[in-house]
Amino acid sequence: MDTTQQRYTDLPIGDRAAFELVCARHGFAPAHFEITGSADPDDIDHHRRLVTVRRGGWAQSYRADEAGYWVRQFETDLTCRFFK
Repeated sequence: MDTTQQRYTDLPIGDRAAFELVCARHGFAPAHFEITGSADPDDIDHHRRLVTVRRGGWAQSYRADEAGYWVRQFETDLTCRFFK
C-alpha cells in the first residue's frame, strides 16, 4: 500500500476547485484548513484515498472517489458547523 501523504496541491484539480467553491460559500478560504490525502487502508484495490481536513482541534476524514463526493460530505460538515 502506498503510504505517501498528499497535500492540498496534490489533489485532483476538480476536487480542489470544488473545495474552494464550498469554502467560499461558507465564508472560508482553503488556507483556513489543513488538507492531506493518503491511500485508503480499507481499500483492497488501492483505488480510493482518504482526504483528511483539519481546522484547529477538529479533524474529519472522507473517503474520496472519482466523483468528488467527499467535498459534498465536507460541505455538510460545514453546514453543521463541525469546523467552527
